[in-house]
Amino acid sequence: MKAWLACALLLLAAAAWADEPVPPPPRMQVRVHQEPAGALVEGETARIVVDMLTPDFFTDAPVLPVPHVEGVYVALSDETPGHLVDTIDGATWSGVSRTYLVTPLISGKVEIPSFDVVAHIGPQATAVTVQTTPLILTVQALVLPKGVTEALIASSVKITQTVLPQDSGLHVGDSVTRRVEITAEGAPAMMLPPVNFAPINGLELYASPPATRDVIGNQGGFVGGSRVDSASYVIQKRGRYTLPPITVRWLDSRTRTWRVSEAPAVRFHAWWGTPTRPRFALPGQGVMPRLIGFLTSDLGIAILLLAVLAWFAWIFRVRLQRWRDGYKAWRYRRWHSEAAAFATLRRQRHTTSAVTLHGAADAWARRSAEDGAPASVEGWCKRYGDAALTSQWTALDTSLYGAASAPWSAQALIEGLTAARKRWKHERRQRRRRVVLPPLNPA
Repeated sequence: MKAWLACALLLLAAAAWADEPVPPPPRMQVRVHQEPAGALVEGETARIVVDMLTPDFFTDAPVLPVPHVEGVYVALSDETPGHLVDTIDGATWSGVSRTYLVTPLISGKVEIPSFDVVAHIGPQATAVTVQTTPLILTVQALVLPKGVTEALIASSVKITQTVLPQDSGLHVGDSVTRRVEITAEGAPAMMLPPVNFAPINGLELYASPPATRDVIGNQGGFVGGSRVDSASYVIQKRGRYTLPPITVRWLDSRTRTWRVSEAPAVRFHAWWGTPTRPRFALPGQGVMPRLIGFLTSDLGIAILLLAVLAWFAWIFRVRLQRWRDGYKAWRYRRWHSEAAAFATLRRQRHTTSAVTLHGAADAWARRSAEDGAPASVEGWCKRYGDAALTSQWTALDTSLYGAASAPWSAQALIEGLTAARKRWKHERRQRRRRVVLPPLNPA
């Protein structure tokens, strides 16, 4: 009897369970689109937005893979997922969005293949897998200008530079750290070019690994990328140093024009001696170590050199006075020599004043008489000149002291006196070389 009752109850439960409606499986839709829509250029970054919608609810974040596309940089952005609400077939669907950053490095038609999106939906956290539809990108070829090897396409590029220490009291053994940050709006961090820290003679270079990150705005959307490169230069010897400027050439994605962003060059001077503020100071340093440190510094060396020079000046003060008097006499002779007087005359070759030209020529002739030359310009014309020089001087003399004026040329007169002066100097050299010997057999 009990067995028959148990079978009856089981049959009633099975019939009741069969009459209950079976809940439909969880549903999910996935939509993929490009932002902004349209053709791209090689190296330009676009956003591929994946919208995931369900009439139920997501129990956790959907899982999206990173598809591999040959010749295309694809990365899942760190943007905050956006919440979506849409009406499909009269029902309310809700969901989230995720964004891929896609940067094609080749031109032509580029296909983003389909991939599976896995999500857990409903109170039972049922796993649902939906495959996306392929997406075709149109990529135009990019022509790089001369001297550009890598294309950076962004809406704006900013370079910020920090140099430490900022004071000028640098010595041998100190280090200078240069930190350069490149921020590009509209380009991911992985597309930013590395900073080339050039080696400098006299400085030991130590570069640090770069730090890259994508910048997310206040609304949770992708803004751009940031790259930080830094290097330390350890000073090996005294001197003036210049770290070259950092230049980045990039294409403006809005105007399609090439622009240049630059961080200025860094200049500093390093002195001898040890740093003013030692890295490891010993407590209770005595007087002698401090004195030795001062004398080996730049200021101490300069004071020692001044003291040595003052001591030499005092010891050789008499000889220095003779040298000074001799130099003053030589300078006086130089300023009042025949060559200086003739140089003054040559500066008048374009003058139109007969008085000025006549006075300069007469002053040179009187000065040359002290060296054995003729004492007047007339004497120069007769002894070393020619007919053209005589004609020019006569015309100049007549225009000053004659009844009628005759045409004269300062250029022609000075050229004639220059030729006459060359003959006079040649004669002087011949006279100095001539050796007068007494007769071999005097009578």
